[in-house]
Amino acid sequence: MASSRRRPLSRTPKVESVIFADQILNCFSVDAPVLGVTQIAQILGVPKARVHRFLSTMEQIGYVRRDAATDRYSLGMRLYGLGMLAVNGASYLERISVKAQEFSEHFGYTAVVGIWADNEFAAIRTFIPPRSLSVAIHTGFHSPAYVTAQGRVFLAFLPPEELDHYFQATELRALTTETLTDPLALRSELDAIREHLYAAACNQASLGVAAVAAPVFDIQGRVQAVISLVWFTPELVPRIAELGTALRQAGLEISAELGFRIPPAWQQWVGIKTQ
Repeated sequence: MASSRRRPLSRTPKVESVIFADQILNCFSVDAPVLGVTQIAQILGVPKARVHRFLSTMEQIGYVRRDAATDRYSLGMRLYGLGMLAVNGASYLERISVKAQEFSEHFGYTAVVGIWADNEFAAIRTFIPPRSLSVAIHTGFHSPAYVTAQGRVFLAFLPPEELDHYFQATELRALTTETLTDPLALRSELDAIREHLYAAACNQASLGVAAVAAPVFDIQGRVQAVISLVWFTPELVPRIAELGTALRQAGLEISAELGFRIPPAWQQWVGIKTQ
């Protein structure tokens, strides 16, 4: 009598399937943009039945398309869409970095480009002005999100359930005597960030240091990155509105380049109209 116990599922076949699908895609080229099942099987040295089975699945998800008249295949538009996302994903960081460097040179403050990583703010590009005394933030610096202007931007635009989970899972410790640790007060701060589209934090992570930050949204409306200026509190605080306005406009302009549709209520800040 056969055993009713199921064999444990192995992930190896799934990995091999991905590799084989990639091998099929690489059979196509500028010189051979259209191929039949037999041709692909010959190139890869595998049975035609296996190639046909994979092509049928790849056609369903748009990676390839089949000409019904010739029963031959070419690359699908789904790959074009993914390719454009990859191009945008690679270029957005450079675009933000160029703007951050411009801000650092123009205002004379440290400019930081950051991302959301493991529920924290992480700096991935920094630009420090050539001044005798400056605020040095190095690439790789990370800090709890709730204590930085940059991190609060990410928190402000999290889905409600993710924000609730963040507060439930995060210990709000005071890093300075002025760190805001009251959940209700922090939520109120996040409401203001969503309204003004930039954040300011003074003496929160380090006494004597302040920051202003604004979001960059991706095509789906998620915060892809933040662009910010950091400097000594006495000098930065009087310019928060000015700096916030400049950062907000830059963030929205880059967001639009990434395909984000600027909501009507925000168009006044950049003059961009929806199509």
